[in-house]
Amino acid sequence: MPRFKKALAPLVKVCAPHRLMVSLICFVLVITCIPKLTSAQEGPPKRIPAAFMSYLGADWLERPGRIGEERPDEMLAAMGLRDGDIVADIGAGSGFHTRRMARLVAPTGQVFAVDIQPEMLDILKGRVEDEGLTGIVPVLGEFDDPKLPDNQIDWILLVDVYHEFENPDLMLAKMRQALQDNGKVALVEYRVEDGTGDHIKADHRMSVHQVLSEWIPAGFKLIELHEFLPSQHLFVFQKAMGDGPTEVSAQPAISSYNLFEAINEGHVEVTASGQGAEAVNLTIQRMRSDPMVITLPVGTYFKALGSSSDMIARRDGVITLEEDSPQTWTLLSRTVNRNRPVPVAEDGFDIHPDDEQIPLRNVMWQFQGMSLHPMIGSVIEQLALWIVSENAGYDDLVEHASRVPIPVEQAVALAAAYTDSAGIDITQKQIWADRDKFVPALTDEALKKIFEARNLN
Repeated sequence: MPRFKKALAPLVKVCAPHRLMVSLICFVLVITCIPKLTSAQEGPPKRIPAAFMSYLGADWLERPGRIGEERPDEMLAAMGLRDGDIVADIGAGSGFHTRRMARLVAPTGQVFAVDIQPEMLDILKGRVEDEGLTGIVPVLGEFDDPKLPDNQIDWILLVDVYHEFENPDLMLAKMRQALQDNGKVALVEYRVEDGTGDHIKADHRMSVHQVLSEWIPAGFKLIELHEFLPSQHLFVFQKAMGDGPTEVSAQPAISSYNLFEAINEGHVEVTASGQGAEAVNLTIQRMRSDPMVITLPVGTYFKALGSSSDMIARRDGVITLEEDSPQTWTLLSRTVNRNRPVPVAEDGFDIHPDDEQIPLRNVMWQFQGMSLHPMIGSVIEQLALWIVSENAGYDDLVEHASRVPIPVEQAVALAAAYTDSAGIDITQKQIWADRDKFVPALTDEALKKIFEARNLN
């Protein structure tokens, strides 16, 4: 599978502002590689696995700032590892977590350190030897098989690696097979929902909505969800043991629902109100006493009850309900209507599923999965949304496009190109009729060629 998203690096947050224009050439080339979505598709687009890190980047795994950024000792403490546990670190890399776990399960426990790169395992072995650790078993895994023994593992740890699995269904099945009946999995992934993980490339982040949609059908149940880490989710899963004899001793699952499922089944009551141009507030209250995790997909549509603009969720959302009192759930969103007032707290909305506005959903889904430079990302995303929602032409977009430190023509062209790659035929839009107003002014030949190629199709 082509790794087109890896090429988005030129405009991720590590890009210095003064290099923005230089980076645009590489950035634009990415657009030509993105497989086009179809605006008519009924289901949400499928998540694309990220490229795995080469062993040449092993030093980054041991960077001095990682302890402060990720708090590995606090994360491992939440697992409650103890002497004698048999654990596996899948995607062990240089052994950053493997070595810590080995100390926690010593002297009688064992850590299987799994990686698909023999060079990475060599690096790991060297660090293990330098630190005089024992009980670590390096394992050369495969893309669809961690090569773990069946029914022996107490804990599996995956830190920022699951999103790279080429065959997640097969890996989930193999992990389930390796666990003891009450074995657990600790899954750590950078957040999508609130922006705290945005310093990491977008295809290396996952939302709770994405994770649960893949793990629950694979025979796992969510038993804990922790959000104490600065930028990462910490999930704890266990086998769903409906087919085994020891279900009685397993931890109870935390109920998880899509928001609309929870509403329809009477588990929650929800109202939505304005929170400016980039957020919507939900007031949500559980109607049953047990904890539950509620998720919401990108593209969820908020229809204004008054004269203010409609809004659309620009990220997946999640909230854990552990109290009976109402809670406020803030969702990152965008305005849909250019010439209507920005919603304020007094403005209410009806909430509609993402599949009621599929073209808009696809645009938002695409931008959720991209790492745009912060100096232009917000504006380009809004321009693309207005091209779809209001058939905005060049003159309609100029004022907003002027907010970025690149030529207005460049900003509009980027928004149009991304709109087209989201499955919306821009040749049927006003922005295409207006192309002579901005395409001739483009100084980036790669961006020009996108429109030339579209003209030939």
